[in-house]
Amino acid sequence: MNVLYLIEQDAGVDIRATFDFFAGVSTGALIASYCAMGGGSLELLAKTSYSSDNMSRIFDKSVWDKVLGRVQNQPKYDGINKRQYLDEVLGKVRINDIVDKQLMVIAYDFINRELITFKNRRGHDASYNPTLAEICDAATAAPTLYPPVPTTDNYSRWLIDGAVAINDPSLCAISEALAMGYTIDQIWMISMGTGRPVHDMSQKQQDKIGTASRDWGIIGWLSNGLLDHMLSASSAVSAHQCQQLLGERYIRVDGALPRALMKLDETTPGYVRNLRAHADIWYEANLAQVRALLGNFQATKQNAVSAQSQFG
Repeated sequence: MNVLYLIEQDAGVDIRATFDFFAGVSTGALIASYCAMGGGSLELLAKTSYSSDNMSRIFDKSVWDKVLGRVQNQPKYDGINKRQYLDEVLGKVRINDIVDKQLMVIAYDFINRELITFKNRRGHDASYNPTLAEICDAATAAPTLYPPVPTTDNYSRWLIDGAVAINDPSLCAISEALAMGYTIDQIWMISMGTGRPVHDMSQKQQDKIGTASRDWGIIGWLSNGLLDHMLSASSAVSAHQCQQLLGERYIRVDGALPRALMKLDETTPGYVRNLRAHADIWYEANLAQVRALLGNFQATKQNAVSAQSQFG
């Protein structure tokens, strides 16, 4: 979110006016929905919604939450404050109310083991026209943190965070654009990551873990971040394939993030400041490429308009 805000403020780019298609999964579902509906200032979302106070409200810890964490035999949070927050930000806007932009939000039906893609005016899972708040509530229902979210359709689905199925929706967005009739050379994309976990370890420490991993069973792998590895691998595959498909019309804005900053529900002011600082670093590191992509896109768009007026 902070990177988008910086692109808009520092590079002078109107995010909603520039892009036609917004896609998101997990916390990206809220950002994509907010942009697609024209919810307001990105500064408001970046500085107010993603503040320590607001995140503390969403991740409201009881005493037992703090002591037991994910060891509890129930979700860590009940999700009530999360849904209230989504209702406040997204209001009563329904997905098919969005008529000038394309939106895709991804969730996962864990009972039927099916990827669910909510799309305005397209796709059976948007046909009952749910609110954006309902969609984002489901798309952010991370297992162990929040309970699954039932849809309000006549045929109710029980949905969880779409990152369980795919942690980067870029390929899904490309395939949807192609299905809508666009050609691959008409697609330009900026993909936003949430950080790649890195360990500050010596070769000796890495070898020690690698040697120990030969004896890991299911408990060993789970206790050593099997799910994190699966999510990171999914993002890496998606980024590689998008790069192969789009070439210079694609950029992935992401960066290394210390393991200590990968806690989804840490909300202290210092922790949030650290996350913002890393977003600033990623923005600066990718600024030249972002500007080049946007400049080439605008030039290509202008040339197409000129050609159409000349031969139209």
